Amino acid sequence: FNDQEIVALSGGHTLGRSRPDRSGWGKAETKYTKEGPGTPGGQSWTIDWLTFNNSYFTEVKAKRDAELLVLPTDAAIFEDEKFRPYAEKYAADEKAFFADYAKAHAKLSELGVAWEEGAPVTI
Repeated sequence: FNDQEIVALSGGHTLGRSRPDRSGWGKAETKYTKEGPGTPGGQSWTIDWLTFNNSYFTEVKAKRDAELLVLPTDAAIFEDEKFRPYAEKYAADEKAFFADYAKAHAKLSELGVAWEEGAPVTI
């Protein structure tokens, strides 16, 4: 993947939460995740973590809310000189993010997985 695709795919964190008991990252719960849907808890990257939009980029850029998760890899999209132009673009232009994310996600999906015939599958 090129830099643009990496930054665009990072925007997928606009959805969901991280749970410290599963990943080692984030808080057990925040004001945004203490209620469902689903099992409460975890720490989200965005306030409205069930809505796909460009808020991941605006929130990571602002770093204004300690209740929201910003991993070192998230911060890097605004700190790295090659990633920053794309992160800035997506923070300012949701339609551009949607278009580039769709292309990068399709590429990711189409790469598929190479399975070794007869080998066990571990998840």
